[in-house]
Amino acid sequence: MPSATGKLILAAASLMVLAGCQSSGPTASARSVSVDEPGSASARVHAELEAEARALGTAQGVAALAASVDKTGAASIPLLIGVNASNAAYQARSEARVKAAEDEDMQATYRRYGMNPDGTPSG
Repeated sequence: MPSATGKLILAAASLMVLAGCQSSGPTASARSVSVDEPGSASARVHAELEAEARALGTAQGVAALAASVDKTGAASIPLLIGVNASNAAYQARSEARVKAAEDEDMQATYRRYGMNPDGTPSG
């Protein structure tokens, strides 16, 4: 059985490996062009959500490593509840942000081509 120092070193090494697996992901500017084009609101929101998902996954991984030290396994119960709650909150928040970004991109497209939201020309 490894000593407390050995466990600490193992945990630190695991965290370094976990942090090394995280990539910077795509970047996007805040200028709206059209739906799903680089630089659109949708692309910006998707890049932000990917970064948030990586951060959430890293935090959950760190918490799981900390809970794994508990020999009784009791620490995994509140961890599971917390992970489920944070995932549900993230999913609800991200769906709302994606919908708002898509609406913003559609309005930008209408303005770009001189159209009303119902598809008729604005001129």
